[in-house]
Amino acid sequence: MWLLVGTVAMAQERYLIGPGDRLSVSFLANPTYDRQVQVGIDGAVHLPLLGELNVGGQTINELREQIPSLMTGAVYRERVNGEYLLVSIEPEEVLIDVVEYRPVYFDGAINSPGQQSFQIGMTVRQGIAAAAGLAIADQGSISGSELRNHPRVLMADLIGLLAEMAVHEAILAGSDELDLSDLEALNAPADLIEEAIALARSQVQTSGDILSEEITFLDTSVQEAEARVIAALRHEETMTEIAETEAAEVERVEGLVARRIVSSELLTTTRRLYLQAIERLGDVQAERLEAEASRRELVLERNQAMRERALEIQARLQELSQQVAQLRVRIELSSAVPTTLGLDETPTTVPRIIIFRQIGGQSQEIEARPETLLLPGDVVNVSLRN
Repeated sequence: MWLLVGTVAMAQERYLIGPGDRLSVSFLANPTYDRQVQVGIDGAVHLPLLGELNVGGQTINELREQIPSLMTGAVYRERVNGEYLLVSIEPEEVLIDVVEYRPVYFDGAINSPGQQSFQIGMTVRQGIAAAAGLAIADQGSISGSELRNHPRVLMADLIGLLAEMAVHEAILAGSDELDLSDLEALNAPADLIEEAIALARSQVQTSGDILSEEITFLDTSVQEAEARVIAALRHEETMTEIAETEAAEVERVEGLVARRIVSSELLTTTRRLYLQAIERLGDVQAERLEAEASRRELVLERNQAMRERALEIQARLQELSQQVAQLRVRIELSSAVPTTLGLDETPTTVPRIIIFRQIGGQSQEIEARPETLLLPGDVVNVSLRN
């Protein structure tokens, strides 16, 4: 199981491909045509064997649904035994994915404003942390370092990490049940824990639908390949019966010719029909072998994809586990040292976060929170207010 948390949010928003996104196209039958291309400012890309496509404003699933019509008449040259043959491409042999999203931008009251690579599951809090945190001006006795290392701030970060771990563990186990024991055991403000739990439950609930869609896409490809194998086997059985019938007919006519009951011309015709049946049987057997090979490749691809995605989740869980351990140490140390603010107090300066997002050609301003999930191309402005 795989699916990062951000994939769920992007599916909910029906993320539309836009300029700056990078797509990959893979041709299972001929990997030499595999490409990665960046969507241009006009929303267009040029893909081998597919030509110029306007992908801007489409979801990746909408683009995939176009593959059968896009592949109509598509062929490539393949050299076989010194001769070039035109080989057609089946729609199920073409895979299209988004491999890199356009970046997000941070400006305003942060220490390192500018462009950041978009990561699936990226939240405003993570983006601000990657931008070296809030650029907090003089607040009397409260420094920016003190604020970032205050027990309440560290505890909020710990809650977010534990919630993310619970979501990943549930996805990896293929379950919609969250293990919230670590979260519930925290000595932390109840509102922070309740908010994190509600968000985690929402993410796990919706991730099941997205995961099911991805698995169904892979399984459908395998099932279609299996259907082609079954059809080829039935065709082969039919042609085998025809070939056996023609062979028996040749034997029968040979006996009649030997007794001079029929002419040798009939024997010639019968033998020709038998050879045609044998030739057709050979073609059908080749089609069956090709269908079986295609099925094996799709099964291997599906299994490999599932393994890779499970490894991605496991790697992320290991990373989160290390971050949680470090945060627990920092919380313990910060709680043991007198701080400017008490645990139940809040800093006098509160960040105001506005996300500027383009949706369907329209610009939107979204009042955001640290836990808000980002989308590619978002511009995040952070300002401080008293």
